[in-house]
Parts: sequence; structure tokens; C-alpha cells
Amino acid sequence: MSGRGSSVASLFVGLAVAAIACGNGGAPAEGERSDFDAGVDTLPLSVPAPEVRDGLLIVSPERVREWQDAGEDFALVDARDAVQYEREHIPGAINVPYVEIRAGGLLPPRDQRIVVYCSSETCPISQYAYEALDKLGYQEVYDMRAGLQGWKDAGLPTVFGADSATSSR
Repeated sequence: MSGRGSSVASLFVGLAVAAIACGNGGAPAEGERSDFDAGVDTLPLSVPAPEVRDGLLIVSPERVREWQDAGEDFALVDARDAVQYEREHIPGAINVPYVEIRAGGLLPPRDQRIVVYCSSETCPISQYAYEALDKLGYQEVYDMRAGLQGWKDAGLPTVFGADSATSSR
């Protein structure tokens, strides 16, 4: 074979090996759906798509609790003021009031997943905090739009006082 023919053959062999490695060796069995049936630019079916509202990634209290229970690495940020935080907050949350976030105060590293929340779905503080974190260059920010009230409505535990160790439910 000539140099060019050899290169073309090598290319086809390389593509075939890559297709087998990436494609799991073939199509799904009859009646089975592949995670990639939806198309190239979509998430696999096994990964739930995040909810997007008003341009913000929204996460439910139940999903946040799943992340906590699974030991996922993320910072849960209560964006309300210190008085409200001490009155009651979500276990594991840190208090970084919105005014401190906006000023670039003591924040987690920029590559860490962050979930922000405030009092309730009608409270705009978590949205403001989300937008401020986005402007500061944070890449993975979620708004738990339901807030502390949504967390409690889901039957999840809360903490009274500044100590995150004691639970109210």
C-alpha cells in the first residue's frame, strides 16, 4: 500500500475502534432506549435535566437533601441576614448574607457547587445572590427558590440558633 492508502486505512481502523469503545459495541437491544437517543446536544436520559426559571438553575429542597445524604460536595448558602439565620436555618448551611455576597465577602472557592436560598419562594434574595455569584465568576450555582419555607413544607429538618448540629424535627 502507498503511504496515503496506509494513512486512510489507519484512520478507518482508528474510527472503528473509537466507535466500538464509545458506542458500547453496538445498538441497544430491541425495545431498549439508549441514553443518547435524544440527540447530540442533550443530557443522557439517566441525568435529570435541571429546571431553569428566569435564566437561573433551580433546585428543589428534596434534591438538595439528596445531595446532602449522598455526601455531594457543595456549599449551601443562606443568603438572609444573621438574625434570620440564627432564628432558623437548614442543617449544614453557612450564612453569607446577600450584602456580603455582593461585596465579594467570605465565599467558597469559585469552582465549588453552590446552592443559595432565602426565606420562601416569594423572597427575591436568593435570586439576587445567584446573580451576584454569577457576576463574580461562579460556574455552578443553583437557586433553591422554595427557600426555608419550602424546605420545611417538604418535611425536612431545620436548626434553631447559630449551631448547625441540633435539629428541630
